Amino acid sequence: PEGDLAPRDVVARSILYEMKKNGSDRVFIDITHLPPRVITTRFPHIYRFCLDHGLDITKGLIPVAPAAHYMMGGIKVNSWGETNIAGLFACGETACTGVHGANRLASNSLLEAAVFSKRIVEKTRRGAKTEAPAVSKVVEVHRSLSDRQVPQVVPVPSLSAVQQLQWDKVGIIRNKEGLTQAADILAVWQRSLPQPTDRPSCELSNLVLTGRLVTEAALLREESRGAHSRSDFPQSSPRWQCHIVLTQ
Repeated sequence: PEGDLAPRDVVARSILYEMKKNGSDRVFIDITHLPPRVITTRFPHIYRFCLDHGLDITKGLIPVAPAAHYMMGGIKVNSWGETNIAGLFACGETACTGVHGANRLASNSLLEAAVFSKRIVEKTRRGAKTEAPAVSKVVEVHRSLSDRQVPQVVPVPSLSAVQQLQWDKVGIIRNKEGLTQAADILAVWQRSLPQPTDRPSCELSNLVLTGRLVTEAALLREESRGAHSRSDFPQSSPRWQCHIVLTQ
């Protein structure tokens, strides 16, 4: 009903629906009704990228598919970017600042990076002299990561395995069965991975942990809200109008 103004989660679910209906891995955007000059000046990077791959978007259709775009959660911080560890700050996509809600609005990532980085600099310059302003209380549900059942079949952990698991079981539309399967596998991976020694192993370890946090929170949240959509709980619930905080 909202057409071009529909939020990202609605568009992503609609694209997924069309892909499944047609047995395809993509849908197509048609912007050929626009004058070529408008396309090349308003979308110069997309135009050149597609042209480098043999596609002239002024004349042909653009293949698109849903993809992970932006983290709306992250490390819990206050309004000054402070974590619960003294001297450790976080901002940008890695932090949960509270500016996104259930569905990130356009340009909020710029707000999150620019505003909170400036506040962190101010805080570190002034030290204890800076007092954080009073903030409205946000309802929080606290849980600890616990041991899970060991599944009979566990894939070998790798970057591609994590990506495939998250897409298949923790993707655009979720349910308890798929989330539970993913959570069990991620817990095994987290326990079995050796101590990271280089960048690839650090990235894999961090991806497994992040994937597990996302999965456990999605399993706990028995409702649909914004970008979190569960087929077994299709409606939003006032009970879950809160933040989920997970600890080790």
